[in-house]
Amino acid sequence: MKTGRNEKCWCGSGKKFKHCHYGRENQDPVSLGEAIGHSQKNASRKCCYVPDDLKNECSKKIINAHTISKSGSLKEIADESNHVLGLKISLPNIIKNQGKLIPERIGINQASTFKGFCSTHDKSLFACIEDRAFIGDDEQCLALMYRSVAKELYAKEGGLNTSGFIKNGDKGKNRIDQMFIQSFATVHQTGINTAIKELSELKSKLDDQLLRKSSGNLSHLIIEATSPMPVAVSSIVSPITDFDGNLIQDLGDLNVVAEQLVFNSFSSDGKGYVVFSWSKSSTKVLCFIKSLLAIDTDNIFSALIRFFFGVAENTFTSPKWWDGLSVEQKGKIEKLIMAGVNPFEYDPCNILIDDGINFSGWEVGSLRKINF
Repeated sequence: MKTGRNEKCWCGSGKKFKHCHYGRENQDPVSLGEAIGHSQKNASRKCCYVPDDLKNECSKKIINAHTISKSGSLKEIADESNHVLGLKISLPNIIKNQGKLIPERIGINQASTFKGFCSTHDKSLFACIEDRAFIGDDEQCLALMYRSVAKELYAKEGGLNTSGFIKNGDKGKNRIDQMFIQSFATVHQTGINTAIKELSELKSKLDDQLLRKSSGNLSHLIIEATSPMPVAVSSIVSPITDFDGNLIQDLGDLNVVAEQLVFNSFSSDGKGYVVFSWSKSSTKVLCFIKSLLAIDTDNIFSALIRFFFGVAENTFTSPKWWDGLSVEQKGKIEKLIMAGVNPFEYDPCNILIDDGINFSGWEVGSLRKINF
């Protein structure tokens, strides 16, 4: 395939070929240092995800905001040196581990943090879950949702920046490799832009409820136990299958409006909680929740472990609980972690199905349904 110098470049940038990919195969490849520099710069972005109406109250200090409470939850599962196990997702670390993501020791001051709120709003918005025991009222459930959505939006916006960086990764490569890289980056950008749009719409609804412009119409499932939860997580996902392996929604079809599920696992006042939250109109998510509720109570913890490690990166584990697992159980969790990274190696459609590898360490005490 030949492209004239003054024709539009084949990559879709809108630029003339001579100002875009002409001679790209002779350019110096992107160096490892450049890639690491981009990764570090992307991870240090600062912003405050409060509603626009509250922007005028922002302090100038953007902090490392915890998505999981340090005092109430992370300390509860940390070892004597105040470390938990989590994923260190950075290019240098991925290179060090030869492409694998494995649980590693992380200090509780760094675990679950992102630069997504100023000091003023991190305090005012989340004091209800940081400074008082969890009782599952509307204010606390909304705060849990809001923080998870903000963290995911921050991550997706970072992913969009990385897609732009990937487009320059074809320097020094032949035309076929250039076309493959550009195609991959374009598809990646399309998916991320769709996700950002959907997350922004959900956040806008939560903004209105936070500002009391609307009453909201949220549903919650609160699972409680008398002991701390050994796995802490804060995330949001559009579930593809339920716990029986049935397809819920096809996210490969960008015409489908994805329904989203927010989930948090944490400890408060010596007790353990798992909170699922979603829009009441999300009927597909409700099907997912019903498939969880259909599981025998004794097996719910094992189902939650499959779900947490199979779909969420922002997951932190008690070192004591991890050390007590068998080789088979650890291997299962490591496969779950890699499920979304290398789908050719592990079928993500089956990650929630009970395969007989069970886990212990947390017994469900009660389940509370709110507004569904």
